Amino acid sequence: MIKYGSKEIKTINIFEEITGATVKDCIINEEEATILVKPEDLGLAIGKEGSMINKVKRKLGKKIHVYKYSEDLEEFIRNLFYPVEPKKIQEKDGEVRIKVDPSDKKRTIGRKGKKVRKVKELTKRHFDIENIKII
Repeated sequence: MIKYGSKEIKTINIFEEITGATVKDCIINEEEATILVKPEDLGLAIGKEGSMINKVKRKLGKKIHVYKYSEDLEEFIRNLFYPVEPKKIQEKDGEVRIKVDPSDKKRTIGRKGKKVRKVKELTKRHFDIENIKII
């Protein structure tokens, strides 16, 4: 069971009210909000030419990242790393190893490791996997 603070609850309510999409999870930090939506609601969440995301962004004053939720671990991780396309995703003994093209490694990890930390947090929350390695 995921427990949300008041910031997350407020963000989820605003996001769902503006977009009509159902939120599966939400992580917030000072400069951005990462939101997982039901797979069938991704189009609603983004809107024509990003119109819905832009409305939410203006209302919250933060960058908004929206990803499609999946109950399948491999698809879940692929969705979170989009537009980078991992070559291979392998889970073993509570660790996920993600093989990417060397030219995509920086984008996969993100500035100061921010992207991979976000993926680790969401993967832990939904699949109880704590360790992710990018290779």
